[in-house]
Amino acid sequence: MPKVSQERIKYLWTISSIIGILIIAVGIILPLLGLYIRLILLFTAIMTPTDFFILGLLVIITPPASAYFVDQRWRNGIDNNLPQLLRDISDAQRTGLSLPRAILESSKREYGPLTTELKKMAAKISWGVSFREAMQALSETADTPLVRRASVLILEAERFGGAAEDVFESAHTHVVELLTIRKERAGQIRPYIFIIYAAFLVFLFVCIVLITTFFGPMATQAGAGLFALAIDIDYMNTLFLHMLVVEGFFGGLVAGKMGEAELRAGLKHSVLLVALGWIIFRAVIILGISLV
Repeated sequence: MPKVSQERIKYLWTISSIIGILIIAVGIILPLLGLYIRLILLFTAIMTPTDFFILGLLVIITPPASAYFVDQRWRNGIDNNLPQLLRDISDAQRTGLSLPRAILESSKREYGPLTTELKKMAAKISWGVSFREAMQALSETADTPLVRRASVLILEAERFGGAAEDVFESAHTHVVELLTIRKERAGQIRPYIFIIYAAFLVFLFVCIVLITTFFGPMATQAGAGLFALAIDIDYMNTLFLHMLVVEGFFGGLVAGKMGEAELRAGLKHSVLLVALGWIIFRAVIILGISLV
């Protein structure tokens, strides 16, 4: 997967926000004009202002969430291939190759997304650029925390002297340890992310059951008995749908913060939860399905 620049992500935020706000505005304006849209080919129910709001929200966050996901996959590919690259450079130097030659030979191998950056580094060294400048350029283009740490370690060791192959071997060991810690942390956090999804599905189930088996029948029998209450079932549907959206959106952000230590990483979870809750809730309400 390719790297997604910050400029492209900002561009996606801008375009998706404009389109999403327009969709939300349509949902607000149409009821004021007394107009309704029945999507005969896709749905069998009227699109409410809440539906337009949810659709607009999904349009706003889905493209940036996809960009963040692609960029994170690229960064993970860089980090996962870095230990093998450091080991190969160290082994090549132990066979008698110079550092520039070792990097040039390593650039001919496959290291996932790191291959492109390595070829750029090898080309700069072949043009006469110093190893230090080429290494700094690599840390700027493949700007993951792990690459920056390894670059600092290598440059500091190179500045103070010593066998270059030992430097790369030490960097390899350091990077492997960091990746191991990261994987252990991800494994420990993964069950909590599943809990967030499970909690949302339970909340969705409870909302649907309350609407279909309690508020719905009560609304149809309003005024029939002494203790019957007049209930606006449309208002209750909207209220529960709003709660589902809030729960899904912020639950997804929490999942991203817990799993990858970044709120933006939770946007993909927010998209999945909001879309899942919206589609299932509306489908069950429209079709009148009872889950009990």
